[in-house]
Amino acid sequence: MTARFDRRLRLLGVAALVVASIFTFVGVPVTSAQGTTLFVASVAGPLPVDDPWAPTWDQRPPTEVPLSGQAVTPPMLLLPNVPTVRVRALTDERRIAVLLEWQDPTMDDSVLAVDRFADAVAMQLALGTSTSICMGQQAGALNIWHWKADWAADLAAWRDVQDVHPNMPLDASLPRLGTPAPGVPVPPGFDTGAEVGNPRSVVARPSSVEDLNAVGFGTLTPQPPDRQEVQGASAWRDGVWRVVMSRDLAVPDPNDALLRRGSGTVAAFAVWDGARGDRDGQKSVSVWLTLAFETPQPGPLEAWPFLVMIVLTLLLAGAVLYIGTRQPAVGLGWPGGRPDAGR
Repeated sequence: MTARFDRRLRLLGVAALVVASIFTFVGVPVTSAQGTTLFVASVAGPLPVDDPWAPTWDQRPPTEVPLSGQAVTPPMLLLPNVPTVRVRALTDERRIAVLLEWQDPTMDDSVLAVDRFADAVAMQLALGTSTSICMGQQAGALNIWHWKADWAADLAAWRDVQDVHPNMPLDASLPRLGTPAPGVPVPPGFDTGAEVGNPRSVVARPSSVEDLNAVGFGTLTPQPPDRQEVQGASAWRDGVWRVVMSRDLAVPDPNDALLRRGSGTVAAFAVWDGARGDRDGQKSVSVWLTLAFETPQPGPLEAWPFLVMIVLTLLLAGAVLYIGTRQPAVGLGWPGGRPDAGR
């Protein structure tokens, strides 16, 4: 009985090995593990690019990304003020949307006072295969998507220093140049920063996310206004920020990250907590993660080859087991004991 049981167990192991080999050959993973990869899941319906709390996001489990302090260049933050950020990514094969979520007990969306700093989050994407995670380098540039809570607030209602200090004296101002566009709010007088195109000074912002590039410390540069490709949406609720950043997959600008299946793009994240004085280099940062597009799940009509393969595999395994039980146990001992046993 023991020899027969051992024989069947070995045949079952061979059958399992055959099944695993066939699954591997046709691309069906037998096991999977989550490491430092952020998977971009495909969705059939519209992307929830304008609603960070849409139910579609909660149907996708987040990737928990640990953050550490920034201790490479001044101003430093030795210990992170935000320990983790949860990341989800979706695509409809035309556009990509990334949801970033983190705990923050206060909503800080103003920088109009000298002692106030805004909450913010950024995702940096490497433009090459080899670059430094610390703001890039000459041989490997970065594309950075930087969301700012004060920019999001300005989209709802433009604010200026007078909103924080309503009784402040006003200096004499020069008349503005040109004619403002219809419907665009215009502060009184000549705004030097806005006139020269400083993105920090513009009155009407196209997005709460700034599209930038960097090739090392001190090189952070916004892309021109007509090439700001990234859109943003955000909401703070019950001590949690949720921020969506989205962009078309195919963009003509070589300074934008290549996002497509098989591109092998790597990404990293940074979070600023304005209430704790985070700004500039004082931020909580992650290591590199691989950005990988998941293979879309086949529909019922597309999955029939796999179903046929599974059926054939099970039939083959059954045949191996049946034939094995009908054959003499070569090399497994004498059935019922040796013929000369007891002589």
